[in-house]
Amino acid sequence: MKPIRFLLLVIVLIFTNNAMSEQGNEAVAQNTLQSNDLDFFNKQTNQPVKVKLWYLAGDANCGATVCLVESQNKRKVALISHGAFGSPIEMNWLGYALASQGWLVVGVAHYGESWVYGKDTIDPSVLARFWQRPEEVSFMLEQLTNEGLFNLDIDTNNVLMLGHSAGGFTALALAGAKLEAGKSERYCALAEAKNDKSCAYNKQKTTPYTNDKISKISEVQSHMLDKRIKAVISLDPALGHAVNESSLMDVKVPTLVIGSVENDFLPFKQHAQYYADHIKNAELVGIKQGAGHFIYINHCEHNFKAQGVLLCKDREGVDRKALQQQVLGHVFSFINRHGLNVL
Repeated sequence: MKPIRFLLLVIVLIFTNNAMSEQGNEAVAQNTLQSNDLDFFNKQTNQPVKVKLWYLAGDANCGATVCLVESQNKRKVALISHGAFGSPIEMNWLGYALASQGWLVVGVAHYGESWVYGKDTIDPSVLARFWQRPEEVSFMLEQLTNEGLFNLDIDTNNVLMLGHSAGGFTALALAGAKLEAGKSERYCALAEAKNDKSCAYNKQKTTPYTNDKISKISEVQSHMLDKRIKAVISLDPALGHAVNESSLMDVKVPTLVIGSVENDFLPFKQHAQYYADHIKNAELVGIKQGAGHFIYINHCEHNFKAQGVLLCKDREGVDRKALQQQVLGHVFSFINRHGLNVL
């Protein structure tokens, strides 16, 4: 299937899944666990930034845009970055789970990839401008302290960063991971890369990495690190085959990498395991039981595919919801071990 045609199909299916997901969470929202969509505008990039919040709600007449429960821990802030061409809505299962434990959770919709900005904004070449994702997250962290946004003063100096697939790389990039020019191309030319679906995205780059461009990218990458990120949870992260090994050795924050061992999209060894092997003291969890790359997005009902892999239909016998509960167990265990609940 051609990339543009696939993207249009994904846009249609996610609009449908959006309605299903929100209806499924209606009962939860009545118990003060709420979700809210907000719009911002980044003047530096001249682009909109849409986000989804998950949180424990307080008095609706608090006088702020978002009313948090008065007992909210102002330092328990988590951000989520979605996968390529996805949206924060696909991460409802994770956002609501974290919010139920007292986290203020913010899902950033990445411009040029996410359908929430409209189908005319989808641009496959954005994948080559990988630095935009960390920039959008850092911009959003700045906005969380805007006067009048919340009824409480939020502290964004101890942020938990999570992400899936390309979002998993985004989370790690904010902690110091950097790409190495030419590494992805060299790997994808090897026979061992024949089942790595991420190699198909190399063809969506609009211009080659000339020496001049590599120099500029190196400069841009130096600004991706955000010291407000104090811990990272990366779910089946992409771009392991393109990341510089030495940059991972410089990642200092507590890091949990969770990946699908019997992967149908991103080979476990070259992506999830590669990150964990080179980040000092990183924790690695391999999910088995037939789990594929897309068990980390909401349960959904359609037959569309990404690079030939079904987004919603798992292998026979795989229970996506049960596996997500397993993943949440590892997530909260990591949070507790590193004292992130009592920041």
